[in-house]
This record gives sequence, C-alpha cells and structure tokens, in this order.
Amino acid sequence: MKKWIANLAVAASVLGAAPAHAALPVTDWVGLVQTTISALQSIKSEVYENTNIVYQYQMMANQLLQATGLDPEAIMEQFNSIKDEIGKYEVYGTTLKDLYGTVADNADYLKKIQSMVVSSGKTKEQWFEDQRSLLTNGDKTAKALFSLGEQIFKNTQSVAKRREKIQSQIKLSPTAQAAAQTTNQMLDVLASQNSDLLQLMSVRAQADADRDQQTVAKETQSADAMRSMAGVQDEELKNLRARVFSRKLQAN
Repeated sequence: MKKWIANLAVAASVLGAAPAHAALPVTDWVGLVQTTISALQSIKSEVYENTNIVYQYQMMANQLLQATGLDPEAIMEQFNSIKDEIGKYEVYGTTLKDLYGTVADNADYLKKIQSMVVSSGKTKEQWFEDQRSLLTNGDKTAKALFSLGEQIFKNTQSVAKRREKIQSQIKLSPTAQAAAQTTNQMLDVLASQNSDLLQLMSVRAQADADRDQQTVAKETQSADAMRSMAGVQDEELKNLRARVFSRKLQAN
C-alpha cells in the first residue's frame, strides 16, 4: 500500500507540473490523486468499523445462546433480531469491499494516464489536446482509453449508490456514522473530479450525443413523412375505388 501511494504521489507531482497559462482547463491532478487516496483510506476505515460491529453482534448472539434461567422465547426473539442485524452488516461489508475495488481501479486508471503522459514526452495539456483530437477523429486507442475511464467511474458511482441504499436501512453507531459521512464526502468530490477528467479528455461524448439526437429527429421526421404519404395514398385509393364503383353502377 505504501509503495502504491508513493506511485500515486509521483503521478500527482508529474501531472500537476502544468503551466498556469495553459489553454485547456487545468485538472487538479494533485487534488484528484489525493481524493482517490483519501477515499480508499476512508472506505478501509469503514470496512474496519463494520467488521467490528459484526463481531460485537456475534458476541451478543453467543452470549444469548449461552444464557440460562431466561425465557427461551424472549432469548430466541432477541437472537433472531441480532442475526438479522448481522446479515445486514455483512451485506454492507461486502458492498464496501466492492466499492474499495472500484476506487482502486480508479487509482490504477490515473496511473495509466500518468504513464502515457510521461511516455509521450509532452505536457499534460498537449497530451489531453491530442486525445481530444484523436477521439474526434475516431481513433480506436483513444476511444478505448476514454471508454475505460468512463466505465470505471460509472462502476464506482453505481456501487456507491448501492452502499448508500443499504446504509439507509441499517442503524449505524455514532462512530460508524461519522466514518460513513467522511466516505460520502470523499466520493462526492471524486465523482466531480472524475467528471472533470472525462470532460477534459473528450468532446466526442457530446458530439455523439448531438449526432444521436439529430439521427432520432431525422428518423422521426422521415417516419412522419411516410405516414403522411401513406395517408394521402390511402385517400387517393379510396377515391379511385369510389369512382370505379360509381361507373359500374351507371353501366348497369
């Protein structure tokens, strides 16, 4: 973990050394890396706290099972209640571990970009400008890199939402609540900075969205025109049949 954090610190120092007068908006790389590290540490603290809670509940359950001289029905009711709480916290713990994994993927993605910037020998701003140009021109490598980041960030947000949903269903201790609140704040900042990163990398996403909207509009317009034409043809056919039928009656 120390070696991994040191690598991220190097990434922050390299990518953060950008001129203040750059034409492109400057991503706060030092802040982004630090947010990622802080989010990982916060989630790790939550996992630890959650593990302690599960352990405490398990101890309470064992004490109930070993209790004597008490109402068996009351003991079983309390035991089932504790068992239910243990199940909720175990699910919460699994979700926290999944979230830790997605944030770790986020960190690996930042290291990947840092490595590509260094290997290119260009400034951070020039590298991002190149990516934007490549994406606009449909370059497969640039598009794959962008898509990878987009997927990682989406996965992180998805698991974060699942964690919040489970969190709302359990009663956290003051300590656990404080740990969860810190994680919430870190994830909010991380989501915002990830969004800024994707925006910096690409104008392609918006271009694709605009093109899709234009395609849908054209398809809708074409469909309306086809329906209108079909309606006119149906009306002409009805009129033709009426005239033919009228002539037949006159001939008879």
